[in-house]
Amino acid sequence: MLLQDLSDEYDERCAERHEAGAEKYGPLKFAGVDTIEQALEEVLDMGNYIRYTYIKLRLLQMSVQAIAAPPQQGFISLRRE
Repeated sequence: MLLQDLSDEYDERCAERHEAGAEKYGPLKFAGVDTIEQALEEVLDMGNYIRYTYIKLRLLQMSVQAIAAPPQQGFISLRRE
């Protein structure tokens, strides 16, 4: 159910962006542009977004590890004696 809902959400958002683009630029604007150049620019944009997302995820991972890590020293020994 959740996967289908997310898939449907994706379809809806694609349709919304299509309609917004057609409204902003006209329904046939895509026919007169260099699609390959646009695709190349999108790939470069995605590369940047991927880099930024990687950095944000690593920072999140490091923060979670710092919070979840057992203390190195403390009042209670973690060793069995």
